[in-house]
Amino acid sequence: MGWNQYKIATYFYLNKSLSEIVPTKVIIFADLMSDFDFFDALAPHWDASETESTPEKVAEMLQRMGVERGMSVLDLGTGTGVLLAEIARRVGPEGKIVAIDGSAGMLAIAREKVRGLLPAPEFLQLDFEQQSVEGRFDRVLLYCVYPHLHEPVATLRRLVSDNLTPSGSVMIAFPTDANFIDAIHAQRHADSDRCPTPGELAADLAEAGFKTRVLADEEHAYIVEVR
Repeated sequence: MGWNQYKIATYFYLNKSLSEIVPTKVIIFADLMSDFDFFDALAPHWDASETESTPEKVAEMLQRMGVERGMSVLDLGTGTGVLLAEIARRVGPEGKIVAIDGSAGMLAIAREKVRGLLPAPEFLQLDFEQQSVEGRFDRVLLYCVYPHLHEPVATLRRLVSDNLTPSGSVMIAFPTDANFIDAIHAQRHADSDRCPTPGELAADLAEAGFKTRVLADEEHAYIVEVR
C-alpha cells in the first residue's frame, strides 16, 4: 500500500462515511498526489464525515492535555480546525493560538469556522517538518498527525528545543486507541508494522532521549506527553 493510500485508509476508518462521499479519483490517484494535494482534495468532504472528534471528546482530551486559561497553544496539522473552538474556550481571550497546516484547502475551511473566535487563531500554511515555526508555546498539539510525520524523532527534537516554554510539552494524541491502525492493516492486508500502544511509543521516544508520559491509553483516547 502506498503512503497516501495508507492515509486514506486511515481516514476511512476514523470517518465511517468518508468513503461514501469522497471523489473516486482521490482514491485512485492518491499515490500520485503530494501530501498537501491529498488533503486539499479531502478538505471539502472532511467535516461532513468526521465522527470521532466530537465536541465532548475534544473537550475531554484537551482537559487531559492540560490546556488551561492564558496558555499559548500551537496546533500542528490543524486541518479544518476541529480543536480550535475548544482550545479558544479553554485558553480564553488572554491566551494565544497558532494553527498550522500545509493544506490550503483545509486552512480555508478552518478560517471560516473560527470567524469571531477569541483569541483569534493565527493561521500559517507551511510544512512544519521542513520549515521552522517561530515562538514558544505551553502546548504543541499533534492531534491525528504523528503517523504522517516523515521524520518523527527529528521533528520532535526541533519542536522540544525550539518551540516549548520551560514548562511546555508536545502532545501526541488520537481520539481512539492504537487498534485502529491495526484494524486498517487487517482490512487492507497491508504489510506494515503494527501501531505502537501509548506505552510503547512513550518507551521508544524515551530511548531516543525524550521525557515522556502516557496520559491516556483507552479505547477512545490516546495521549502521550513528550518533553
